[in-house]
Amino acid sequence: MNLLGIGNDPKFWSETVRYGECYKPYVEQRLSDWNRFCEGKVIEECTYNKFKLFFTTGNRNTYQKIYYERRGMLATSAVLSLIFPEEEKYLDFLQDIIFAICDEYTWCRPAHQPKLEENNKWFIDLFAAETGFALAEIYTLLGDRLDVLISERIKYEINERIVDSFIRKTDFWWEQRCTNNWAAVCGGSVGCTLMLMRPEIFIDLKPRFDNIMEYFLSGFKSDGYCLEGTSYWHYGFGYFITYADMLKTFTEGKHNYFELDKVRVIATFIQKMYLSETCAVSFADGDQSTLYHLGTLHYLKKTYPDDVKVFSPEFSYSRDFCFRFALLIRSATWLDEDTYKNFSENGESAEYYADESQWFVKRTKSYGLAAKGGNNNEHHNHNDVGTFIFAKNGKQLITDMGRGVYTKQYFRPETRYEMIECSSLGHNVPHFGDAGKQGYGNEFYASDVSHTAGCFAMDIAGAYPDDAVKSIKRSFTAEEDTLVLTDVFDYTGTDVIYERLVSPCQPEIIGSTIKIDSAELLFDSEKCTVSISKTVTSKKFDIYLIDFALNEGVKEFKITIK
Repeated sequence: MNLLGIGNDPKFWSETVRYGECYKPYVEQRLSDWNRFCEGKVIEECTYNKFKLFFTTGNRNTYQKIYYERRGMLATSAVLSLIFPEEEKYLDFLQDIIFAICDEYTWCRPAHQPKLEENNKWFIDLFAAETGFALAEIYTLLGDRLDVLISERIKYEINERIVDSFIRKTDFWWEQRCTNNWAAVCGGSVGCTLMLMRPEIFIDLKPRFDNIMEYFLSGFKSDGYCLEGTSYWHYGFGYFITYADMLKTFTEGKHNYFELDKVRVIATFIQKMYLSETCAVSFADGDQSTLYHLGTLHYLKKTYPDDVKVFSPEFSYSRDFCFRFALLIRSATWLDEDTYKNFSENGESAEYYADESQWFVKRTKSYGLAAKGGNNNEHHNHNDVGTFIFAKNGKQLITDMGRGVYTKQYFRPETRYEMIECSSLGHNVPHFGDAGKQGYGNEFYASDVSHTAGCFAMDIAGAYPDDAVKSIKRSFTAEEDTLVLTDVFDYTGTDVIYERLVSPCQPEIIGSTIKIDSAELLFDSEKCTVSISKTVTSKKFDIYLIDFALNEGVKEFKITIK
């Protein structure tokens, strides 16, 4: 059974990909990656002292940098071995890096390891699952060209670290009612690995994978929005459709997730997230600028031709910084030449509203707007009920910083919301006095949320733990050239009411106008006092905090942005 489709045809790689016009950028990037990560490079050791840094200091990056580089070496040399089979240097390097990865104490990253003190090399996290899947695909695609010892090591390590581990341990947290990307990535990778390497075992274990995928899909509301952020749509949903595609082939079409209407709706999410050029909605742990994954979008376009839009290839990418092999090779095997050449225009006026997720997105020829309600206990949560983004000329001018630097502290509730990226003080929402910020938890949410064409409104008082905050009726009125934000307060406290806006560009105050790059913000300077401060994000970017302190007795704030 051919589970990898056209990827299993050597001529596809050595002829179609190597010489095809649409594949030229793909090949060029692989060669660039080779020069950057492989040519003349020594494979750096994953040492214990670097491994334990996460547990002693919270630092993830020192070990992960080496880990990612190794996966980059693996993916790059494997693909180039397929495209240029006559070049022995690619296969030689591939076998060296496979040997090194098979020697790693664990394929799990330190941040996901349960405890430093436990000898738990068989724990399956996102990256262990991906590594097993990558080696299974490399074994399938290149098995007859690999030395016997390398092939045997791949089979041995997959059986021990993935197959036997999954059989022995039936309570991995990501299969226990998990509704985020972990379910799709871990479950999908392990499932695909079994289909490729141990199909007889997969048949017996299929009910477990059915449950995992059911929980993953349940994490999306009926509107199909990914509350974790755009990058996690690419990640989680990308691995889901990889698994679903392989399962469809494995079961000869009897189990076809693509027939589900919910999957069709989720498939249209990313095309709604573009605000201005590649500038995107960055709520939660999303990215301020996003490209679409070439293979994923082409596959979805072919599956749902009337629903999915694919923009110009200049807005696409073929690999991410983690070098996820499954997605990398599908940038080639799922590329559709007709879609590549006949794409939709990005920049057309559009308006989207997700009534369950409470996200509002509007794109005009002048600007892009995204605003949200929701609650403060969503996946990859930020305390950001009522926040918004204003983008123009390819930039977020009133910004959502998206994800911060991932550290141990970043994922602990007691420290996460002290960080500027996750605190409401780092979002475009009101605060009261010096400490009157939003709370963390399901009980902090937007109410009375409504939408009509061009208008989005809600009451965000429920996001604040202060009983003195009775009501904050926030509304956005989005017209072709201007956005009007209005807040009306019922506040019985004594602290000053502040309206905060966050920008990556240095603002300039000119009377009742604030200039931010190409945008102008008009406000009533007789009702408030404006101050600007600068801070630095965890990624070492400068961010400007614009605070409008409402005068005593003023309970309404209005600003026009154009």
